[in-house]
Amino acid sequence: MNQRLMRLLIGSALVASLAACGGGGSSNSVAAGDSLVSTTVGSYPHAVNIYVPAGGATRAIVALHGGGGNNTAIAYQLGLNSSNSETTTNTINWDWLHANKVIMVFPQGQHIDGASGATTWSNYAMTSGQDDVAFLQALAAKLKSDYGVTQIDLMGHSMGGAMTNRMRCESPATFDGYIALAGPASEHFDPAGATPCVPSVNKPYMSISGDDDQVMQTYNNRWPNYNWIINPLVEWAGNAAFLDGTMMGEWPEQQVRVTQTCGESVAPLGSPNATSGNVQTWTNCGGAMVIKKITGADHGVATMAAQMDANNPTVVMDTVMSFLNAQ
Repeated sequence: MNQRLMRLLIGSALVASLAACGGGGSSNSVAAGDSLVSTTVGSYPHAVNIYVPAGGATRAIVALHGGGGNNTAIAYQLGLNSSNSETTTNTINWDWLHANKVIMVFPQGQHIDGASGATTWSNYAMTSGQDDVAFLQALAAKLKSDYGVTQIDLMGHSMGGAMTNRMRCESPATFDGYIALAGPASEHFDPAGATPCVPSVNKPYMSISGDDDQVMQTYNNRWPNYNWIINPLVEWAGNAAFLDGTMMGEWPEQQVRVTQTCGESVAPLGSPNATSGNVQTWTNCGGAMVIKKITGADHGVATMAAQMDANNPTVVMDTVMSFLNAQ
């Protein structure tokens, strides 16, 4: 096998890991009034699946898939859909939605011409060919108008997390909380660079990431590094959809966010504020700024969940809800 073909095959596998398979959760009986809404927003091409539980919801959470992923797969990975390939009212985890009084929203990322496998978001690391900032602003407005929710949060995995960081930096008032799963900010927002992240308002932020991430290359004790470097085989295989594979490390960035928000100091690397099993947590600003490092977790949502609690398919979402409910 020649070197070019070998790199293409390896790179394609790594691109697939950006989407992160695994997950599931139980299928639940549909209650009267539960609804799956498939829609679009204005003239934007993004298809959007909205899981609306009966009995009212107190908040909506918008979840962005990773590079090369789709809006059904991320729901499956988070334990909110029992199928990795289809979304119907019978595959949705309505029990979790009812218990948490949450509307879950799953938009579909887009791709540039000639890169159909690189569905993503325009976040400075990758490009979707779309104005995703404007799309997410319009989506948030639609959710408030159509469903009457006043609390809307944004979370994303991998490239979806990088987009979450872009929204926090450039349009922080659009959402009430920001959660990134193995998806740090692009180096575009380097504090020492020309366009540092200086949000007009400081909203709660939580990061969850693994220290054995083969895509962000946090393995071999690189997790606390100033920069995380996306595996070059991923970038090479992704072709023109990839713009810049240098990302900001979550631990040093925590100090920047915390300084901006409340002026505190982040606990030393070797002395997190809390340790539970494989999870170390640094918490600042009254719980509004949180990062979690998962020992032994790779890039995917499933591997993070397995290291957090292998017996709970919704452990990542449960962790997100605990963070949001504390705000």
